[in-house]
Amino acid sequence: MDSKDYKMMKFFRQLEKVINTGKVKNIGIITDKDGTIMINEELKDILEEIRTKSTETNIHIIANTGRTVADMLECLKREKIPLHYFDYIIGDNGATCLDVKKKQELFKNNMNVDDIKKVIEEFLAIGGKISNIRITDGEHIYAYDLEAVREYYKKSNNVIYRDNFDGLEDIDITKLTLAGTHDQITRIKRFIEQNIKRGKTHLGQTSFPQKQDNNYRIDFTRRTYKGNCC
Repeated sequence: MDSKDYKMMKFFRQLEKVINTGKVKNIGIITDKDGTIMINEELKDILEEIRTKSTETNIHIIANTGRTVADMLECLKREKIPLHYFDYIIGDNGATCLDVKKKQELFKNNMNVDDIKKVIEEFLAIGGKISNIRITDGEHIYAYDLEAVREYYKKSNNVIYRDNFDGLEDIDITKLTLAGTHDQITRIKRFIEQNIKRGKTHLGQTSFPQKQDNNYRIDFTRRTYKGNCC
């Protein structure tokens, strides 16, 4: 066990002691499936033990991911991680949320299509490639119909391929993702900050659309304010 795993297990053992005092009524454990908290057998045993012993504390395990909820469900199935391990799954960087037990969508934070069009137009104007554009609706990923893109998503059943990104009014967009050079992505981030008050951005790196690529990435979602979660 490395130091990271040791610290994680120590934290959950301390959490168990706090719960056993009976003073805490509700606890939410949020995990990024891709690595913030590794879902291993020891952690599962600890969480099951906590849930079994605790009669006065409601414990909710929440998966939080930049993926769509549908993509997350596919991934869990592929990696043989039981779905009922989670109570809720938050997708698209907070834009959607699924109640796993009720199999019910709790909210979807739809974006303004005009905002999406403005950002796409700016991206293309500064040399961005149409093949590096992706849109999600909480369930599906919409990507450019290119051989390299189809290869990238060959294991996914939730991708809809398009010849262009015109006429987006028929999609309940939850997230726009763009990939490109560092200069392109930083310029788009600045454009969103200066021109779209409702915008929220998340930066990262990606191998999209080809595995050998090392592009920069920006996820653009609608900012959520208090009292306006959906």
